[in-house]
Order: sequence, then structure tokens, then C-alpha cells
Amino acid sequence: MLCRADLAGLAAEMERQSDKAVLVVKHDYVPKTERKFLDQVQTKYARKNWSSLMLFNNERCRALSAQYVNAASGLELHRFGWVDESLIGELPREWNWLVTEYDYNPAAKIVHYTLGGPWFDAYRDCDYAAEWLAEREAMNRRAEG
Repeated sequence: MLCRADLAGLAAEMERQSDKAVLVVKHDYVPKTERKFLDQVQTKYARKNWSSLMLFNNERCRALSAQYVNAASGLELHRFGWVDESLIGELPREWNWLVTEYDYNPAAKIVHYTLGGPWFDAYRDCDYAAEWLAEREAMNRRAEG
């Protein structure tokens, strides 16, 4: 993922929807391919990619105990089987923009490399790749610093 905006905007969304247990982008998403990242099988299920960016309201997430999380299936967790539908709040799609699945959006706040990112040759020229590569370069310069 590449963050392109101030994360304080996410905190503001939580304040605005303080009655919710979790906030997500509610993608109406059906995968375009049968294979995905690193040639893995693309699984289709309800609420696909909702869990790829979650903002939790800890006061309302009591069902997510260590015991529950360790016993639940991955699919149950990804489909939000632990929470009533009415407690799932919605973030604008710009907070979890699916690269290559959605058209380029200059207003995207966080971009999610769902199929693979620019660190792989096959995705070197995908949307937002130049930004990601520039951020990596800047981070490496600071580390060498």
C-alpha cells in the first residue's frame, strides 16, 4: 500500500462514525482474474477486499478476542462474521483504492496493490508506481543518512 494523504482523515472518519465497530471501504468487487499476486488462485467471496484496510473502534470490537481470532477461519474473519452488519461503517473508496482494478484516481488517499506492486518487474509500470518507487528511494536515503 502507498499512503498519499494525512491519516488524520481516517481518525476524523472514526469520530464521525463512533457508533461503528469497524470502518472499511465497502468494495463491490468481483475479481477480474482467476489468478492473483504471485500466481495464487483468486478466491471469490462476499466482502472481498473489505479487510484490506480496517479502522477499529476498540470499544466496540469486543468479539475480536485472541481466543476468537485464533479459532476463526480466515474466511470468517475476512467476511466480518464477528460483527453485525449495522456496526460496519463505510469509508470513501479513496481510502483503499485498488490499483489495476480501478482506473487511476489522482484523489486516491491510500492505494492498495492488490495484484502486485512496483517492486515486481511485472508491475513496474502500474498506476502510482513512480510515487511508490520515489518513496522507497527517499526512505533508503534516510536510512543511509
